[in-house]
Amino acid sequence: MDPFWAFAAEFWWTAPVVAGAGAVSVLGARRGAAGGRRLGYDASRLDLQAAQRIATEARLRVRVARAELAGLVAGRAAGSAHAAEVADARRALREAETGARAAAASVRARRAQVEAARADLALNADPRRRPLPRAMAAHDAVVARWMAYETDPAKLIAYPTIGDARDPSTAAFLLAMDEARQARPDPARRVAPAEFGAYRDAVARLERAFDLAERDAHARAEGRDPERERASRGTGWQDTAQHVIALSAEALDRAADAAASAIAAWNARERGPKPRNQND
Repeated sequence: MDPFWAFAAEFWWTAPVVAGAGAVSVLGARRGAAGGRRLGYDASRLDLQAAQRIATEARLRVRVARAELAGLVAGRAAGSAHAAEVADARRALREAETGARAAAASVRARRAQVEAARADLALNADPRRRPLPRAMAAHDAVVARWMAYETDPAKLIAYPTIGDARDPSTAAFLLAMDEARQARPDPARRVAPAEFGAYRDAVARLERAFDLAERDAHARAEGRDPERERASRGTGWQDTAQHVIALSAEALDRAADAAASAIAAWNARERGPKPRNQND
């Protein structure tokens, strides 16, 4: 296969951005699974079940850690355990308790997601309102927002870090964009709830990552330090984790590759194949 067409085939998903409002995604979803109305609800139920399993395991780890600490405290009193061992056990218990609280919060969030998906079933009669077309439209909208910077020299000059993979928040966004691209299902076939759930979550992470990268780019353009501002506001650990991940050389290379591939796919859209004659 000609390299250009192979590349175009790999990045077919950018077409809905050009067509506008995810029209191709909607048409593909109409040809997809008959169970599309329940896709979001079924995926949310699976996510809740997984979160509940994780919470159960986390509670078990807390019990084990408490038992180990109690045994070491008793051994310390009897002279058979060292203070360092007791300190390590206390630290392990605190970590287990933190993990259990996070798991419990995840269960609550997933339960709320199930309730929202159940309520959303009433709106899914319109194919454009079904979960997969909406997720794809959200995905396409983020790519379009980013390409508005990449294809406008004035914007790129005004906000240079939005196109620089060496910037931590931009690198994190580019990695999230690559993850969402890989998770994006083919709307012309039946999509399993677990597959949709993974894609939906990848799109949500992509939206958050781009919002952060855009805010940081605007802050730097105005001479402000976004990291210092986040620290002063006590921004969540997710943003910090993204930045730490993005700082590795391998991650930066992946981010740069993702940016180059997306830009090339966008630029290739006007050089794509001419429409076939309807009589062909």
